Amino acid sequence: MTSYEPLLTHPWIARVDRTGTGGLVVTADPAALAVRHEPGRPPVLGELVAEHLEHWGEVYDWTYSSGQGAHRPDLDLSGWRATDTGRPLPADHMAEWADRTAELVLRHQPSRVLELGCGTGMLLHRLHPHLKGYVGTDIAEHVVARLAGLGLPGVKVVRAAAHEINGTTVRSALGHLGERPDCVLLNSVTQCFPSVEYLAAVLRDAIDLVAPGGTVIVGDVRHSGLLDEHCRLLEPESRDRAAQRAAADTELLFDPATLAAVVANASRRVTVSLFAKTLTAGTELTRYRFDAVLHVEPPASPPAAIHLWDGLGSDPLAALAALARQGQPVRVVGIPNGLLTPETSAPTGASLRAALEETEGVVLLDPDDPVRLQVAVPVAAAATPPDALAGVGRPHEPLGAFARARLGEVARRELRRAELPVPEELTVQIPSGPGHDAVSVAREAEDADRAGRFALARMIPAAKERTPQPVPDSALAHLPHAIRRFDEIALRALTRLISGVAPSGKPRTAEQIIQALGVASRHEWIVRRWLDVLSTEGLVRRDPGGRLEIAAEAPAEDDATGLERACAALGYPEQMAIFFRTALARLPELLSDEIMAQALLFPDGDLLTSLSKDQNNVSNTYLNAAMGHVVARAAATRAKPLRVVELGAGAGGSTAAALDGLGDAELDYLFTDVSRFFTMAAEDRFGERLRYALLDINADLVAQGALRGGVDVVIAANVLHCARHAGQSLRWIRELLAPGGLVVVTEAIREHYLVLATMQFLLSPREGEPDLGVGDRRGGTGRVFFTGRELPAELAEAGLLPILELPGADSPLAAPAQHLFVAARL
Repeated sequence: MTSYEPLLTHPWIARVDRTGTGGLVVTADPAALAVRHEPGRPPVLGELVAEHLEHWGEVYDWTYSSGQGAHRPDLDLSGWRATDTGRPLPADHMAEWADRTAELVLRHQPSRVLELGCGTGMLLHRLHPHLKGYVGTDIAEHVVARLAGLGLPGVKVVRAAAHEINGTTVRSALGHLGERPDCVLLNSVTQCFPSVEYLAAVLRDAIDLVAPGGTVIVGDVRHSGLLDEHCRLLEPESRDRAAQRAAADTELLFDPATLAAVVANASRRVTVSLFAKTLTAGTELTRYRFDAVLHVEPPASPPAAIHLWDGLGSDPLAALAALARQGQPVRVVGIPNGLLTPETSAPTGASLRAALEETEGVVLLDPDDPVRLQVAVPVAAAATPPDALAGVGRPHEPLGAFARARLGEVARRELRRAELPVPEELTVQIPSGPGHDAVSVAREAEDADRAGRFALARMIPAAKERTPQPVPDSALAHLPHAIRRFDEIALRALTRLISGVAPSGKPRTAEQIIQALGVASRHEWIVRRWLDVLSTEGLVRRDPGGRLEIAAEAPAEDDATGLERACAALGYPEQMAIFFRTALARLPELLSDEIMAQALLFPDGDLLTSLSKDQNNVSNTYLNAAMGHVVARAAATRAKPLRVVELGAGAGGSTAAALDGLGDAELDYLFTDVSRFFTMAAEDRFGERLRYALLDINADLVAQGALRGGVDVVIAANVLHCARHAGQSLRWIRELLAPGGLVVVTEAIREHYLVLATMQFLLSPREGEPDLGVGDRRGGTGRVFFTGRELPAELAEAGLLPILELPGADSPLAAPAQHLFVAARL
């Protein structure tokens, strides 16, 4: 059998595997695809990243030197062609495009501009008369020489790539400005970037460079959320051809959530404004692109009154114009974009712009729905903190396709050099996670979801009767009702408890209620949270002095039966129903520490057996199987062995799921917990295939002995909510990751009232210990669990890009609000 070991000596290749049909699968080394950010210096580029940039440099050198599309010095349209026809875009449309962009820049009143990727100088010509100084950079030597030779006053143009802000050439050119630029401009440039990681490196350096109060403008961004829509328009007769076209797109596309994740890790405070395109013609430049302005260390934005578009009456454009002229900050939301929705009366960006003429209003992109628009008055009201945009984006990254093509060429060349046969079937893959096209990203999410639904087939009664197949949403329609039942039962129990000390007509302060209930000091935070929840739910009234009283007595219900049915519907065993019922009945004793929650949860003293009761409910079964699929994909697309660290592994439920997914893959798996009890029990259960250690997520992991930069996958299943400062814990986790490394997290993203009323007692800190979440986004809320925006925001701020979230929001599986997040190191 032929040995292909010589391929492994190439620095771009991590592994080589034979197929059953005599072919080869070559896997790219993550380091060749990585971008290592180094503050104050240009980032270090993986070799495939560098080749991708060189490729674009050659393309634009040829394009610009051809001179095709030059109408006049300020309107050289070389390279600007329509995607559908391949013909040049109309000159008047492109002139409007350039004018609108210049307008966007000048609206923020800069005096010193650094433009990265200035191209043929369309914006240079429009901006420089209004500026004290301008520095332009481009990778195409032809245009740099031409623009530098114009001799425009206060203008300097140099050859440099976007990531070379901190290089000698750009720094020397910036010296003639006298001060730091107050605007860094990247217009219609990010499309040529290889990956989100590269984008992040460029934007971090731009944010570090710009003067306080300045802007970083990322213009003409192709919206990844509209790629499918665009390709279906281009291939209306075949969904398959549309998907193929989308996957083959050679440019970088991203969405607001991805942009928010990139800037969340910046070293300075940033807010984001998202501007819609308002061009007159409905071309692809208008439909599928947006402009983003990053405000660096800005003044506070004025609070704006929110108005719904549907609430503006029969003539919403006239009502909008009237609102904009009132002189008060407003934001109008929920505006359908007439270019992208079938609603015949829907406005376009251009019609909204016309309605706002002679006002300070601007047209914005809806950050969560790319086919909707918003309006803000004045422009300062458009700025949004990254937290409000946080989520799991779905970028389209061209680096993967480029790397597969290039590495295929390299592998064939290396085989010929070694005088080895080149198999007909030679496939190249890149590591799972970042760097993939949007179609592959969507497919990975579907495959992980499918794995979770296959696992459910073993426990859903209706599914057990059929040949195993993914459980559809129709078989899970009962889940939302069961979760509502849980909440209702808990709220009634809490209402009855509080009515005993603060009945209607006898209001008391929170302190008086706590004292009357005899609450142990370490549980006071729980009662305060109960009172906030009851107030929010309208079950407790709060008077102007802050005193509380029951609004209405809890109705009598057969909650014992309801609890058993809800537990059964959610896949909880009978023992959990007994625990919940007993805990609700004994709340006074739990509050006073007369009885410990542990005694109710582990009545026979068998901790491991009791904990395993909660491992096989519907949510855990689905998420664990999906997580197992993610980890298995990581093992199949990285060098052997896959290096895994599991934090807070506890009773080993997630460990077992990961090992089930991994099968016989070669592993270096480190099982960790804060308790030696769990590591010893795991060693008995899993044996020598794993390694075992004590690690605490509330302390520096490297200082505790974990390996810096040497881990492919970190698993943190239902453990982050136990962190005192989740953001700091995530930064310690990030330090463990190798290039291309992944963090796999499962967490609840809403507060379940039944858990709040029962299991929350397990999380009360010991005397003298700080509360959970005291240093992160939960601080001051009394909540243990993050919201669906907070957790992605914590990941992003720690330098981790969220790339996958399950289940989907439209599935009944979302009702329990237990979610899987996968994030990649940025």
